[in-house]
Amino acid sequence: MRIGIILHGPEIVDVGSAKQVIELFKQEHEIIAKLGGTMGRTAVIDAGLEDVIDISEGRTPSETILSIKNRIDLAILLNHGKTLNTGRHFGAIVASKIHCFPLVHIERPDCDGRIIYYEPQAKRCAEYVKSILHGTYDLPIEPGKPAPFSVRSEGELVIRRVSGAFCGENIRLDGIVIGEVMRPEPEIVCREGNIVELRGINIKPHGLEKLKNRQIDLFTAKVKTGNIRRSLHEPRIKKVNHGERIAIIDHCAESTFELVKEVGMVITVGDDTTTIAADILARLGIPVVGIVDGDMDGVLVNTVVPAGSVIIRVKPGFDDIVGREVFEELMGSRQEISMERSELLARILALAEKYVVDVVYY
Repeated sequence: MRIGIILHGPEIVDVGSAKQVIELFKQEHEIIAKLGGTMGRTAVIDAGLEDVIDISEGRTPSETILSIKNRIDLAILLNHGKTLNTGRHFGAIVASKIHCFPLVHIERPDCDGRIIYYEPQAKRCAEYVKSILHGTYDLPIEPGKPAPFSVRSEGELVIRRVSGAFCGENIRLDGIVIGEVMRPEPEIVCREGNIVELRGINIKPHGLEKLKNRQIDLFTAKVKTGNIRRSLHEPRIKKVNHGERIAIIDHCAESTFELVKEVGMVITVGDDTTTIAADILARLGIPVVGIVDGDMDGVLVNTVVPAGSVIIRVKPGFDDIVGREVFEELMGSRQEISMERSELLARILALAEKYVVDVVYY
């Protein structure tokens, strides 16, 4: 049988389940293993599994399944959610986007896990998956519930309810932290593509400010909560790349892999953007020039910074201003340029001079 194993998130890799499950199915079947999501990619690199799990595309799990459905007979979704219930919810969302194709979901196989199927005809596939895992992972089988409809309309308002959120977690919309969760199932409210209210969320004004000129589609926007890599891990660092291509990343760190192909240094704007991008880029041997102001939301912990990096801390609220000046005046409003590193740093420091609080060299 041709089986596609689609992995989601870093935890399933960090705890070792991804490698074990793939090896079990490889004994008897032709396997295509793919992963979506930024921090899942770093986990695969840290585990040395780049030759086993394809991390090249960065698609969502449902997009990945649909892209390979003509090459496989069965899709297996492999996930390790924050809890069993959040994992169930995630699997139901993926299943709602996959029609008329056998899908079996293995959730948290290393602890309180389940084997879940979403259509009656997939029950036999789930039973077969259980037989393969038996002895390594003895998991009960259960039918999955339909995904709750999370977006609704109230007159001119479009409202998205966020499930699986815990009080105290940060909440991110398209990679930008917009606040802190104050109650379960908070809601984001938009009118004509603009955020007008956050329900059950302690608002972060600076985050909303970054979104004010964007049209938000709550049906397709990526909304995430909590730390983006919760499990312990040992980073696998590459030697520094000395290329002269320079890229800039401004508040979209989770797209780092797509934005830094064939570059030798990256300018990052914002505290969490710099933290996430630097941690990813350390695996690729690409140093950063980070422009931060100390406004950290803590979306990622236990991070590393690539050798050769420089972090420039400016006065509170001025990282975006300096970043915009760098993008417009230094980059010429382009995503990439070619420039010698010492000249780049000198020109950034000159632009930021009146705002600089501290400069740290790595």
